[in-house]
Amino acid sequence: MKVWCMLMPDIIYEVFIYLLAVYGALTLIISVFSSIYRRSKPENGNVKLVLAVKNQQETVEGMVRSIFKSDLLHRLVPDNTLTVLDMGSTDETLKILSTLKKEYEYIDIIKQEEKERVFNGFETV
Repeated sequence: MKVWCMLMPDIIYEVFIYLLAVYGALTLIISVFSSIYRRSKPENGNVKLVLAVKNQQETVEGMVRSIFKSDLLHRLVPDNTLTVLDMGSTDETLKILSTLKKEYEYIDIIKQEEKERVFNGFETV
């Protein structure tokens, strides 16, 4: 009985280490398959993610960062570009978007007077 009590902490430690190793291996396998899955692009190249904003200086930065952080563009849009259409903001929205464009190269900022550019790349049926 005394020997068993002395071995118990070693057994618990080994089981704990084993469980961590299994967890790590499973996490690695899942990450590899997720990475492969994310790299596959939609076959249809006519997909754009358009964010239309007007006077959103308080929220536009958070929205754009959330879209890039969530990996939404990589999963849905073949060219990974977020198109932001400013609908005539009179606040600092355009300035904030210009600052974000320096950080995120895959942002296409379109002003209200250029809004037809949203449809560039789409063929009419």
